[in-house]
Amino acid sequence: METQKTVGLYMDSATVLADPGYLPALQEQIGLNLVILGFGGQLPQRVLDLSPYDAIPPTEEGLRSLLARHIDGEPSATSLTSVLQTAGPHMHQGGDDAQLRQAMAHIKGLGMRVWLLGGGWTANDFDVVMFCPSKERINVWYEAVYTHMATEYGADGVDITHARYPMTSYPRGMFVCTCDDCAATAAEMGFDMARMVADIHAARQQLAAGLLPAMAAQLRGALGATDAFQVLGMPAGVHEWFTFRARLLERNLTRIRDAVHRAAGDDFVFGTDTYPASLAMFVGHDQTRWHHFSDFASPLVSHLDIFPMQTMAAWTGFLRELSPRWAEQDVLALLYRMVGYDGMGLPEEVARFALGEPDCEFRNMPLVDFVLRDTAKARLYLDPDIPSYPIIQGGGDPHLWPRAAIEQIVQGIEDQGHQGYMLQGTRSLMDWPAP
Repeated sequence: METQKTVGLYMDSATVLADPGYLPALQEQIGLNLVILGFGGQLPQRVLDLSPYDAIPPTEEGLRSLLARHIDGEPSATSLTSVLQTAGPHMHQGGDDAQLRQAMAHIKGLGMRVWLLGGGWTANDFDVVMFCPSKERINVWYEAVYTHMATEYGADGVDITHARYPMTSYPRGMFVCTCDDCAATAAEMGFDMARMVADIHAARQQLAAGLLPAMAAQLRGALGATDAFQVLGMPAGVHEWFTFRARLLERNLTRIRDAVHRAAGDDFVFGTDTYPASLAMFVGHDQTRWHHFSDFASPLVSHLDIFPMQTMAAWTGFLRELSPRWAEQDVLALLYRMVGYDGMGLPEEVARFALGEPDCEFRNMPLVDFVLRDTAKARLYLDPDIPSYPIIQGGGDPHLWPRAAIEQIVQGIEDQGHQGYMLQGTRSLMDWPAP
């Protein structure tokens, strides 16, 4: 376990170079010692030749053939606009190697570490664009891209984001991918895709029958997650489904990390951020097994609105569609209890989330308690020997957390045993005309 506290910041090359005094000020004022730099370089032809696309740029038909499939067989994406001009999954066309190397030289010259940031199978949350994690040519692509990033620029690590299924605020995303390739992979790993799909459909029918609302009304505050599974007789395939998805991502990431370590050495850092612990298994993240494929953990708790808050709102709407007479207040209370968010005084109505408004994450929300509950779970789930750096909001758009709240969170993270933290933005922490 490392002893040096890590304080990181997500940046891009243009921002690093726009104001050479910005990073030294951060070093002095907040102890910054790591920059996670968005990859903006130029992929060589030998890597581009491994793109799974049918052409660069890809055709819409070619893209659809690579997407994860929903349980009804339809591609997961609602729009392809965000990926039509890419060279391969999560990689832009073109790039500027000179700018990237110049930014890295500036960071290194200040004595700080640099990790390059890449992406995983979910390319766009808002359009639910996810590339199938069982298609071999996609995984070959990621292996080549991240090995290139690890060996060509002098970076200290590679950090992968979105190495997961679509975020939980899109309930439809929890039921991908069920394509033929994933069915074959499931069989290889000892799972039965047909059984899992059938059990998911059966579970939906049980929810629509109205038993859960009646049970919730009868038990009120005493109802927990295992009670719901036992009383409903929830089919075993539902649990197996989420386990399978987590094991599939684990298998893929282990393969990529092994390739990166073979190329760049065992001391090179490879890893990925983690979804908020309370909801992580619903996107394929089993944090109890993170050390099997990642050299660090970064619990992503900086997006309260688009992760847990919108999830509670979306799940409330989904359950009330199945059981229209179920009161919103009762649904929210049940959801809070079942995912472990109860007891914090969260809003009793979805409208009080004020979703999308600049202060929604702290107007009616107990921001500090909410963040620290998920970071406490993450540290408990993670292997004690894996370093953990929660990702928190330091002053990025659109939600400027109050500085006092950030300081409480930073202290709480340290008390919980995390080894540092990563920042998204700094405007709340220091008075600097950052570009």
